[in-house]
Amino acid sequence: MSRYKKNIGDFGENIAEGMLTSNGYYILERKFVTHFGEIDIIALTPQKDVIVFIEVKTRKDSTHGAAAESVNKTKLSRIVKSAQQYLLENPFDTDIRFDVIEVYTAGDIRVNHIINAFPDVSEFIDF
Repeated sequence: MSRYKKNIGDFGENIAEGMLTSNGYYILERKFVTHFGEIDIIALTPQKDVIVFIEVKTRKDSTHGAAAESVNKTKLSRIVKSAQQYLLENPFDTDIRFDVIEVYTAGDIRVNHIINAFPDVSEFIDF
């Protein structure tokens, strides 16, 4: 990955983290890495009843489609498997969900939080 793309990604993740914390989320992890892949942000909801695995997508604008559309089945599979690894290492007695946060940087920065972006991930779960 180029340094430019990493910097853009880090910028978007920082914006997303700020938005989450200002809305009462508690950040558990940033850049959680497994051999399956990486989860950008892992957070606990303000009510502390749901662990949220968040993919952050940063784009200049939505000219070529919504940023969340770039989360394909392969990427989602890696996120779900990484989430399973996180939960093995950090057992929680809460529900889980998978969100996407889109950050658009052209002009004023815009953030779109897609809650429960993938309601059915059962095909990716390894038991």
